[in-house]
Amino acid sequence: MKDNADSRLPVVPISPAEQQELSVIKERFISLAVGSMDTSQLPIDLHEVYPETADLGELYGQLTDLKKCLDSFRPFDPAQVANLQEVFDTQYTYASNRIEGNTLTLRETSLVINEGLTIRNKSMREHLEAINHKEAIDFVRELVSAAEPLSERTIKLIHALVLQGIDRKNAGVYRGISVGIRGTDIVFPEPYIIPKLMEDVMLYYKRNKDSMHPVRLAAHMHFKLVAVHPFTDGNGRTCRLVMNLILLQHGYPVTVFSPEAEARDRYFNALNDVREHNDLSFFERFVAIDTKHWLFTYLNRMAPNTNANSKDKGYYFFKKIEPYLKVPLKAKQSA
Repeated sequence: MKDNADSRLPVVPISPAEQQELSVIKERFISLAVGSMDTSQLPIDLHEVYPETADLGELYGQLTDLKKCLDSFRPFDPAQVANLQEVFDTQYTYASNRIEGNTLTLRETSLVINEGLTIRNKSMREHLEAINHKEAIDFVRELVSAAEPLSERTIKLIHALVLQGIDRKNAGVYRGISVGIRGTDIVFPEPYIIPKLMEDVMLYYKRNKDSMHPVRLAAHMHFKLVAVHPFTDGNGRTCRLVMNLILLQHGYPVTVFSPEAEARDRYFNALNDVREHNDLSFFERFVAIDTKHWLFTYLNRMAPNTNANSKDKGYYFFKKIEPYLKVPLKAKQSA
């Protein structure tokens, strides 16, 4: 989540009556949070407020409302944002690289990108993949801050960062060879047609960027780039970075796909289901559910950190959860 882009997003002031109402709800919220088992989390389960659903229309409605909840905390506290970005960008770098076979652990990834350390028995390539991905995230945030539109040029620049120092010849350059996925019958388009296909992808983006739900658009662009597979290497990381660029441009947080085996299989199965059934809703649903998870994650971190500087923030969110504020289990047991 890029707070430099905060100034471009509308912040709706609340009335004196709403300030008083917010103060009362927050006092109750804080008292419940202090009495709960885990004071770092909300004293409610957001799944109660936004229950699981397989209906995409309902899911996109939830995402829009969750973003409105997050927006109610804007402008974000710079120190809090810096801390969240370091934590989540490290997790994103670890996860995105792990999906592609990088063996650095989360802790090792943090040491490499945040401390500048090298890890014994890990290859130079794995170190560069971590460093490069973090630089690519920073670049994506800069694009958002500068309101730079997505284009073929920005996609190539993102890819160039992903492969810098690893494959200078192919960094930021469309592939000139045929490629497929080992162990499958999937073969990607021949290299001579890639420029035309990428032109078509960007035309699709321009036609839909102002009318399609941002999370749906992000999912579609991810899949379309995967389908073209425009680069020799680094396609997966680049697709996920482009997806997150679109999400950040619309005020959504970075969404991280888990690299753990079961979750990774769901990711690849969702992509394969689109190919087999010619139906993008399989991947739309996967991306939407993960985006919802990360909206929950950010709200869980934002809401408990109420202080003097945030006394007028979060009105929409706190009004939304007010009916769900309950006496915590610990208090019930001691009653």
